[in-house]
Amino acid sequence: MTGWGLLLRLAREHLPSQALWMALGVACMLGVAGATAAIAWLMEPAFNQVFVGGNRDTLVWLGLAFPVVFVTKGLANYGQRTFMNRVGLEIVARYRRALYDHLLGMDIAFLGTQRTADLVTRFTVDLTMLKNTITSATMALGRDIATLLGLVGTLVALDPTLAALALALFPVAGVPIFLMGRAARNAVRGMQSESGRLDGVVIQALGGLRVVRLFGGQAFEEARVGATLDLIHRHMMRTERLAASLSMGLEILSGVVFAGVVVYGGLRVSEGSLLPGTFFAFVTSVFLLYQPMKRLGKINVVTQEGISALERTYAILDARPTLQDPPNAPDLRVTGGEIVFDRVRLTYPGEDHPALEDLSVRLAPGQTAALVGPSGAGKSSALALLARFRDPDQGQIRLDGQDIKTVSLRSLWASLAVVTQDVVLFDDTVLANIAYGRPGAPREAVIEAAEAAGAHTFISALPQGYDTVIGEEGATLSGGQRQRLMLARAFLKDAPILILDEATSALDPESERGVRQAFDRVRTGRTCLVIAHRLATVRNADVIHVLDQGRIIASGRHDTLLTSCPLYARLCASGTLEA
Repeated sequence: MTGWGLLLRLAREHLPSQALWMALGVACMLGVAGATAAIAWLMEPAFNQVFVGGNRDTLVWLGLAFPVVFVTKGLANYGQRTFMNRVGLEIVARYRRALYDHLLGMDIAFLGTQRTADLVTRFTVDLTMLKNTITSATMALGRDIATLLGLVGTLVALDPTLAALALALFPVAGVPIFLMGRAARNAVRGMQSESGRLDGVVIQALGGLRVVRLFGGQAFEEARVGATLDLIHRHMMRTERLAASLSMGLEILSGVVFAGVVVYGGLRVSEGSLLPGTFFAFVTSVFLLYQPMKRLGKINVVTQEGISALERTYAILDARPTLQDPPNAPDLRVTGGEIVFDRVRLTYPGEDHPALEDLSVRLAPGQTAALVGPSGAGKSSALALLARFRDPDQGQIRLDGQDIKTVSLRSLWASLAVVTQDVVLFDDTVLANIAYGRPGAPREAVIEAAEAAGAHTFISALPQGYDTVIGEEGATLSGGQRQRLMLARAFLKDAPILILDEATSALDPESERGVRQAFDRVRTGRTCLVIAHRLATVRNADVIHVLDQGRIIASGRHDTLLTSCPLYARLCASGTLEA
């Protein structure tokens, strides 16, 4: 879609809801334009009748008229800024909400192709640019075009011949304004892209500050940020140079026009064919033309910034998730919790070999099953399919006999409670983090879940107990404490299916033992799937499934597999499944 097409789309989608404020803003713009033209008109009687003619009656009404005109202009200017900024802020707030809601509904696979910092930049830098475009460009187009028309009308009314001379050269400015606007959009695109890259570099460096320091990466990070800052600086300087060049061109053009008006008008006054007051009013109008012309000259650069922001915003909003609910999808009904993978095949884009090949396995209702195998065997892929973060290329996954592709995604996710090795905690209170999967849960239920996860004791010792803010990713807690909060969150959700995905791999043996005991307390009555590298985590499972190259090659209890499955025995012996 072209730049103007994007602006029309914005107008079609958002301006109807802002019609009242737009109308008030436009009325105020017309007030500014009318007051500006009135100032030029008043200069003629002020000069001819007062300064030359000495008419005191005219002096009286001019003394009243000038304050009225300037007060009107001031009030109208206040109104246009207030109303148009309201319009801009409302529209940008809608875009931010739409972007956020849309991203939350996008596929995990899609989000994996996007830089998080670049997405954040679209919320901040891009939409701030768009707000400036909406307010500045609209005010310039409305107020300044109306002002120009009013002043041009004044020039023509005062002296058509002199007006033709003054206005003859202004259309010449249109060509460089158009060309510079296109160049400005390219510069702005580069700046937006590099701003997203900069945010990503900074977030990674600060998030991994311990690694940066311990591995001597400070000089490398400084150089990397420096290179990105240099690119941003170049793009910004290019934009500023374009704006400065345009301003310089308009200054020169205005100087040429003004010189022509003074010379020709002066000759007319000396010949007696033009009154001094008329000439003075004409010169005042030409002066007043300069500022709106200058603002309109710059507006194309500002507009290109907004168009670039819209391009990046709609690139996200127009992306559609591949995983969606089928029409009128029913909710999943979990009765026992049976899970069946039926001849499932999955190949990732760009890969030659499938991650899962003819995977068939059944988890009985209420059973605790473990999934083990070497790295790359397909364990995490199986979990991604069960959560329907991806769909298999072939085969079917059924939960209590229902194909998960035919039920609503929300009901599927509501039936799963997952604890992963990647701790996801929010910069909020302990209570809010545990209750994240069950908003509005009673405090007593939260405490009960924390007790089940073995977390109540350390939570009670925190400065504000359950109301303690734990920092980003639970920065104020130990690894074992963070993992217990994740378990408490899963327990409070009380879903019929509980999944532990390497949930204890980063813990010390004592912390891992506590998490395992907590898991043992709550797994009764649930279907549980455990993916783990530690033998202690899986040896008490009802059944262990050994996965290799995307296939289940053996199933059974720990003691049986040690003698019947060479791969399982090797994993245990090599420490890949360590005790």
